Amino acid sequence: MISKLTMMHALLAVAACGSIYLAVREVQRRYISQWRLLAPPTLGLGVALGMAVIQIAARQPGWPFIVILLAGLVAGGVRGTLMRIEHDLYRPTVAVSRPAKLVLVWVALAVGGALAMEIAAANMNPRPEPIRFGAALVAMLCAAAMQGRALALAVRLHRHFLPLQKRPTSHRSNRRAP
Repeated sequence: MISKLTMMHALLAVAACGSIYLAVREVQRRYISQWRLLAPPTLGLGVALGMAVIQIAARQPGWPFIVILLAGLVAGGVRGTLMRIEHDLYRPTVAVSRPAKLVLVWVALAVGGALAMEIAAANMNPRPEPIRFGAALVAMLCAAAMQGRALALAVRLHRHFLPLQKRPTSHRSNRRAP
């Protein structure tokens, strides 16, 4: 059974575990960091794209992956745009309830679960191609939704901090010389 695992499956499993770990870390933190915001969806999208490559190499059509990718990006972008962001004097925080924060972890777990289904289906003797294809589509949808959410939040954070960076400060360097 282990002999049928490919290097691609092993790399995708490591990336899925990294995505889940970083999603859990993002949920536990109070403040938003841009790299922590973009890291879990980037790893998840890498897993989904790897699964799509496996399916396209198995002669599955590629257009459903593009449609699902765009649908996931739009859904995640809408979610990220509608999320409330609060700002204190230090950093921005996402004002979301605890169950809503856990949705990110569940979506990352769905990407990992879809990869587990792909690996299990690849090891079955008569390979169930519809299950593998469906798992790749689910992974693509979930990863794209995470990426759309992260991109929308990153744009909103950048728009908020751009005027703050241009404001004059009251340091000694800004005072007039006597």
